[in-house]
Amino acid sequence: MRPLILIIFILMSAPGCTKNIFNELGAKNSDKALLYDAEVAVNEQAYDYAISIITQRVSASGQQTAQAREILASAYAGKCGLNFVDYISSLSSAMSGSSFVLVKTPFVGKIVAPDACLTSLQTLDLIGTKAQRTQDQNAFAAVVGMVLMGSATRLYTDDAPANGDGNQDAVNISCTLTNAQIDNVILGYAYMAQNFDALTSQLGSSTSTTISDSITTCNSIAGAACSNTDPAQITALLRDTMKDLMNTTQYGVGTADGSTPVLIAAACP
Repeated sequence: MRPLILIIFILMSAPGCTKNIFNELGAKNSDKALLYDAEVAVNEQAYDYAISIITQRVSASGQQTAQAREILASAYAGKCGLNFVDYISSLSSAMSGSSFVLVKTPFVGKIVAPDACLTSLQTLDLIGTKAQRTQDQNAFAAVVGMVLMGSATRLYTDDAPANGDGNQDAVNISCTLTNAQIDNVILGYAYMAQNFDALTSQLGSSTSTTISDSITTCNSIAGAACSNTDPAQITALLRDTMKDLMNTTQYGVGTADGSTPVLIAAACP
């Protein structure tokens, strides 16, 4: 008998040991243990590992729990570029800048992955609607929306030199975004707008006012539907509106005058 087998046999033969050793082995593969491991992985920024634990090892029923979806959403948000504490701190301490400048500046010089943020938000939606989710979950949705909006804006309008320098790469670049690119910005904006009331107390008054004014302005444009989070409902009008807003100095990263709704509508040539 090989030594390892012998040791297991002895342990199994000892009174009370069989139950303890195999219960412990089983617990390590339980959903509870796996979710704990996934949460630790997120905290250690091992996002792909956390995602693999939940999507490949947690049971089908376990994956449908709010806890699993929260951890999975956090992992995808991390892949997108979100460090929650640092991001909120950056927004809270910002003294000036348009809403788009505020949300994109923390990503200047950093690698980002906007599509991962969208997956994070869609995972959070599986928990329920805004009315069904907790205040903390909605605050998280608002922040990840900002991160999607900000990381996409930085990547698509300010990626030269590598990972950007804080300035748009070309005049009117916002007006040239593809449908796929502007859709990421739109959806990030929408999640921010839809859930912003859950977050305002955690932001500085200046930042909160700047973003609130942007949301109010966007929603005042007839047919824009700036709080729509359904990709299938994105219209040509909404794409044009968001490009115009992005190209203004008052709200976006561009140089056009957006001081009135009429001027915003003409921001893109």
